[in-house]
Amino acid sequence: MKAQYKYLNLLTMLYMTVKLITVVLIYKIISLGPFSASASTLVMPLWFVMGDVIAEVYGYKIARQIIWMAIICQFIFAFTCTTLIAVPSPGGWLNQEAYNQVLGNLPRVALASFLAIVCGAFINAYAISKWKILLKGKYFWLRSLGASAIGELVFTIIAYVTEFLGVVPLSNLLHLMAVSYAVKVILNPVLVVPSAILAFLLKRIEGIDVYDFNVNFNPFSISLNENVFKKQDPISNAIILNK
Repeated sequence: MKAQYKYLNLLTMLYMTVKLITVVLIYKIISLGPFSASASTLVMPLWFVMGDVIAEVYGYKIARQIIWMAIICQFIFAFTCTTLIAVPSPGGWLNQEAYNQVLGNLPRVALASFLAIVCGAFINAYAISKWKILLKGKYFWLRSLGASAIGELVFTIIAYVTEFLGVVPLSNLLHLMAVSYAVKVILNPVLVVPSAILAFLLKRIEGIDVYDFNVNFNPFSISLNENVFKKQDPISNAIILNK
C-alpha cells in the first residue's frame, strides 16, 4: 500500500475492527421482533460497505491485500484467545466457563470466516471493480447494492453452514440464515448513501480514482505492482493516466 494515501491506514484498521466484532458476536443470538438472528448480522453490512469503498477508491489490488490482512488478523486473534483461555487459572477463579462459552469456538469461527471471505468478500470486490469499468465509474450506489447483495449471500451461506451446523438444529440454522441475509439486504440501502459520499470525498482528498484495467483478479495472487489507474490532479482537475 502506498504511503501517500492519507486515509487508507485508518480505513484498514476500521475494516479489521469491524470484522473482529463479527467474529466475537457470531454466536450471540438476538431477537428482531418475531425473528432470531446472530448479533453479527447487524455489523456485517458495514464490513461489506467498507470493502466496497476501498475497492472503489483504491482498486482491487489494494482491496485484495486488505482482505488477506483481515483473514490473517482474525486467525491471530483466534489463536491467541484460544491459547490463553487454555492456560490454567487459580482455583478460586470462577469465570473460566464463561470464557469457554463465549470464545471457545473461535478456531471454528475463524476457519468458517476464512472460507466465507475467500468467496464472498472477493466476489464483492471483483463485482465493484468490474462494474466500475462497465459503467464508466458511475452509479457507485447501484454497484455497491448489487455487489454487497451477491457477496453477502455467498458469505452468509458458507459462514452459517460451517459455523452453526451441528450447533443448532437444521430448521433453526435455515431460519438464522434467512433472517440474517434479509436484514443485511435491508440495511444495505441505509448504508449506501453515506458510503457513496465517503467514496466521493476520498477520491477528491486522495487525488485518486482507480480503474482496474488488465488486473489479475485471482484472490491468491500476491503481486504488489500498482494498477493502471486514473488519478485526479487536485489542482487542475485534469485526468492523468498513470502506469
